[in-house]
Amino acid sequence: MRLLSLALLALCLAGCAAARGERLALEPLADFPSLLSESSGLAAWRGGLLSHNDSGKPATLFALSAAGKSVRSWPVPAGNRDWEDIAVHGDDIYLADTGNNGGQRRDLAVYRLQLAAGTLQLRQRLPVAYAEQGNFRPPRHQHNFDAEALAWVDGELWLLTKRWLDEDSALYKLPAEGGKAPLIEQQRLATAMLVTGADYDAASQTLLLLGYSRHWLDRRAFLWLYPVRDGRVEEAQGRRWQLSEGGQFEGITLGEDGFIYLSREGGGSNLFRSRQPLAELLPTAAPAQPRR
Repeated sequence: MRLLSLALLALCLAGCAAARGERLALEPLADFPSLLSESSGLAAWRGGLLSHNDSGKPATLFALSAAGKSVRSWPVPAGNRDWEDIAVHGDDIYLADTGNNGGQRRDLAVYRLQLAAGTLQLRQRLPVAYAEQGNFRPPRHQHNFDAEALAWVDGELWLLTKRWLDEDSALYKLPAEGGKAPLIEQQRLATAMLVTGADYDAASQTLLLLGYSRHWLDRRAFLWLYPVRDGRVEEAQGRRWQLSEGGQFEGITLGEDGFIYLSREGGGSNLFRSRQPLAELLPTAAPAQPRR
């Protein structure tokens, strides 16, 4: 009885926190093929989309139409230990092998790939290590050094963490040319969710963050939109939305049509599009969201 009461209390608290965000209507677009059942990253690319699975699946990159139909796939010349997000800049495709649920990994990296003569080629391996991490043997999900969100922002790769202990997100900046020095936390965001995906719109200088609640009884999904100015996230001007669909949303990208595309792991619909374009959702006219 005590466990049931605690579970109901957690459910109530999750609902109260979610109520602070406005509701964002999504349009289901497609069910991904079984080969892409665990889409954990999404990027706009050549009028369509790129996506990939996370750990436990082959090292494969998938090209999709904007409607979510499979176009083709390529083997990736880098192992899929735990791919979590993807970003595109020009001819470069960046894959974040930075999933770290157990907090024990010392081989985190972002891979820079290019498509040449119909083949994906590995151009560079950018190592990822956190200056603040001292314990590499924490209990599973009892640490703050898991990262599942990657975005290209004004010449830098921004990596945003999934902080299991407090549901905040820490921002780390990875120089595009790489380097061996451990990354230092640049900013902390009170996201009140487990951050699982990111994208950046240079035209509006807006950072998009996707995530969901840690409460397994009621896994609601959320979107944050933050203005970015002079290399910093304007957290006080952020705007939070609760998605009209719940579940394990992992991939997000701004499509070439100006709408937001999102992918979800698991059965049922996997690809969604916002019913409003980003231009109608920008946080400039919204009041700041209260912290938890």
